[in-house]
Amino acid sequence: MATTSIAGPVRAGSARAASVCAASLLAGSVLAGCGGAGPSGGAPPPARPGSATVGGPVSPGPAGGAGTAAATGTSAPTTTTGGPAGGAADPSDDSPAAAGRVVEAYYREINAAARGGRVADVSATALPGCQTCALDVGMTRRLDQLGLRATQEPYEITGLAAGERTGTVVDVRFTATTRQVHLLDPAGRDAGTEPAVPTRTATARLALTGPGWRVQTITYAAG
Repeated sequence: MATTSIAGPVRAGSARAASVCAASLLAGSVLAGCGGAGPSGGAPPPARPGSATVGGPVSPGPAGGAGTAAATGTSAPTTTTGGPAGGAADPSDDSPAAAGRVVEAYYREINAAARGGRVADVSATALPGCQTCALDVGMTRRLDQLGLRATQEPYEITGLAAGERTGTVVDVRFTATTRQVHLLDPAGRDAGTEPAVPTRTATARLALTGPGWRVQTITYAAG
């Protein structure tokens, strides 16, 4: 599956505008799927016995909070947004539900960075070798370099369901939606619009480290 980080100039807006390509989700000029092929599209599979369904839609709110979600069978909206380092979960909690909260924190930080026009800091939620994560961070770095910011959060993550822990590894399944993204330049002028991308299912594999769960890889279903 091909991956990219930032595409060329957007079709409308200022001359400085650039197309955002957050490599994990956006297809074409916006978010290109990466992380390898996954299961076919559609709703994420139900949580297996002993697994945990974590949180609800991930969308930024007031900066600085990590936010938590109950490990229950129902979804509850997540309204806080991660600050620098993504606002990871309590490192002493090695449960599958805690791994799900780390995935939530990861996407909150990417969303917050895109809207703030800054480089995302996912050091508290992802391992350095996560290629998909590097592409997400690369998207925010490109926005920062161009002085652009998104007026909407690019990602909506729903249906988080953490599977059973196997040793120091756990898989978290979810549904990922990439919204239409409007860009603004430093003066607040319109710098173009990038289209939405169809919803896809995804699986994040997390590894348990000394500081807690960290995203090792993210795999998106073929679009």
